[in-house]
Amino acid sequence: MNASQLIYPLIFIFAIYFVYSNLKNNLKYKKEDMKPLFYLNEDDKTRHLISSIVIIFIIILTGFLLMGIISTDGFTTETFFTLVLLPILMIILYIPLTKKTMISTLGIHKRGALIRWIDIKGINYLKPNEKNQVKAKIIYPLAGRDTSIELTFKKDDSQFESFKETAKEYKSSKKKEKKSGK
Repeated sequence: MNASQLIYPLIFIFAIYFVYSNLKNNLKYKKEDMKPLFYLNEDDKTRHLISSIVIIFIIILTGFLLMGIISTDGFTTETFFTLVLLPILMIILYIPLTKKTMISTLGIHKRGALIRWIDIKGINYLKPNEKNQVKAKIIYPLAGRDTSIELTFKKDDSQFESFKETAKEYKSSKKKEKKSGK
């Protein structure tokens, strides 16, 4: 038994679990009547670009490998699994990384994860950097300890003001719901 016979099935199982949990969460959010408010234009631009390039690279590489295998008639079940299913699953895994950060009625959706308004402990707005960008540092609990993410805005962008107003509105309304027991 070589390493590829063990590693590829494990990656496949992980990818299937991730896709399943993503679909399950999306259905749950729809049941909770989630409405997108707006998408952030400046946040994670580099990550979106790199993820798109990786997806394109995987597609091109898979095409070349499939053409090579077809021309040599070396098509087996293991090569099918390695060269067809795995790249498709990897592309599906990268799709959430290519999406823009969304602000919704439930919270902040960034890189496929949801940070609910009720879970946010604090938002710190940092000073503008040399690129004239303002970062909002969101502090929230994850696995029993405080974690933070940063959202990036242009200094004079209307999205920055919209985010401030939305965060203030939803954080205060969710805290009132929590105290009243709803």
